[in-house]
Amino acid sequence: MLGGSPYATYAQHTKMYVGTYTSNSDSKGVYIFDFDEKTGQAILSSTIVMSNPSFLARKGNILYAVNEDTQGQLSAYDLEKGILLNQYSTEGMHPCHVALSPVIPVAVVSNYSSGSLCLYSLNEDGSIAHMDDFLQFKGSGPDKKRQEGPHIHSAFFTKDGSEVYVSDLGTDKIYVFSIEQRDGKYKFVKRHEIPTKAGGGPRHLAFSKDQQTFYSILELTGEVQVFRKSANEWKSVQILPLYSPGFDGEHGGADIKITEDGSYVLATNRGTANVLCIYEILKDGKLKKRTDYFRFGGLTSEFECFS
Repeated sequence: MLGGSPYATYAQHTKMYVGTYTSNSDSKGVYIFDFDEKTGQAILSSTIVMSNPSFLARKGNILYAVNEDTQGQLSAYDLEKGILLNQYSTEGMHPCHVALSPVIPVAVVSNYSSGSLCLYSLNEDGSIAHMDDFLQFKGSGPDKKRQEGPHIHSAFFTKDGSEVYVSDLGTDKIYVFSIEQRDGKYKFVKRHEIPTKAGGGPRHLAFSKDQQTFYSILELTGEVQVFRKSANEWKSVQILPLYSPGFDGEHGGADIKITEDGSYVLATNRGTANVLCIYEILKDGKLKKRTDYFRFGGLTSEFECFS
């Protein structure tokens, strides 16, 4: 757990679930480790064999994995029994994210390559009941290589589960849906459409503790865009870089998280930038860049401070 300091840890062992790409590699699927948060030591305890489980979500003893194949699937696995409950097609290509509602028994899956979104209802035992809804998106963005069409990259629920925020890297938009039950099935209901920086490519996002601000990581430009709620509308209030001053290289904004106490934003930038950035969250929800950047290079890790 991360506390008041972004580096604070407690002596605690926890299970760590690691999804991998198995195509053209020796990886077998999902790797489960016993992780010591104090020492950072991870000991492999078991492996779940499956194809390209690139993103995972867990609820109790049930682990959900998207199988990022050309013919994508969602898998439900019972960790306690050690068995695969079932798999369902995502009706799309290369699913890259799965999210679970905190209040209703549904899972939302993002198909990256085909630009679509799936809604599944779940059974009491955690298995997948059926696909209740499916949305195919349209549009493109200014980056002709990466934004030739829609690329749904993630879906994140609000804390109360009332809405789900869907990032489309291909069109520089974040779509907001509620989920309602109609005629015995769950359905997406569109509420808002939030434009992000042109050519930025929104990938993932994270909500502030008070849910009045959210932080979108832009994959293509390696930036964090800050949105603040005003009069029930989301306004862009800040954009900050995920790289050092003077950097001129390849970006790959990847993931963004907020510490448990709501004090810091942690964000990663892949490519040749290859950094983990830390930002302090101010009272108005905006971010203040710290001088702490972790830069990873070669076989060893370095620590660099940029002003």
